Amino acid sequence: MSLDNPLPVRDRAACAIAAEAVQALCETGLDGASLAVTLGIREAMIANGFGDSVRAVAGYVSIGGEGRAHAWLEIDGRVLDVAGEGLALCEAARRLGVDYSNVQDMRSAFGPDALKFGGYAPDARRPLTVLNHAVPTGGVRTKTTRPGLTLRAPPDGVPGAEEAAAMSLGYARILSEPRDALGRTVGEMPGEVADVFHRVASTRLDLVVDERQRAARLAGAQ
Repeated sequence: MSLDNPLPVRDRAACAIAAEAVQALCETGLDGASLAVTLGIREAMIANGFGDSVRAVAGYVSIGGEGRAHAWLEIDGRVLDVAGEGLALCEAARRLGVDYSNVQDMRSAFGPDALKFGGYAPDARRPLTVLNHAVPTGGVRTKTTRPGLTLRAPPDGVPGAEEAAAMSLGYARILSEPRDALGRTVGEMPGEVADVFHRVASTRLDLVVDERQRAARLAGAQ
């Protein structure tokens, strides 16, 4: 991470760690891992010396008219939420050069089962949010909706409301626990989810003065 970038160092650290989290979600295909991602990014920010003003939040997100428990980070009050749904399919389409919003091309490339179970939403998708900036995902014609994050529990008539309320309370309890309780929490996670946490939490950033120093270090490592 170069120090000659005009962005504040802490913001660039948050972006770099968040990028690692997105990559981990794309490679595993996990949805609903917002708690593990939030814990992992928070842990990595602390380990890299940027834990000040980082707050983990437990709340809710609206997806397709359904209320779900969700966790995210706030850094100086700015939202960092990269635990999106269906990211693996978005990334697979990008790598193959397939327009995610073209249903026929997506079916030809991946098959109907992959679309069904991969969270395919060609018409509209919730963006990732990086320090209050919306990062669209999807295809050329995919509409970017609002992030849909809220601290207010969904009304009783909303599908999934009761389960979301109970789960969000559990998230809040875990996020408020001391760091020495983290091992127990991660140990209770499913294996793939725990792997995502460990991968993100272990991210360590290498600070360099400028891009010339970065290039020299990379050359020396070869």
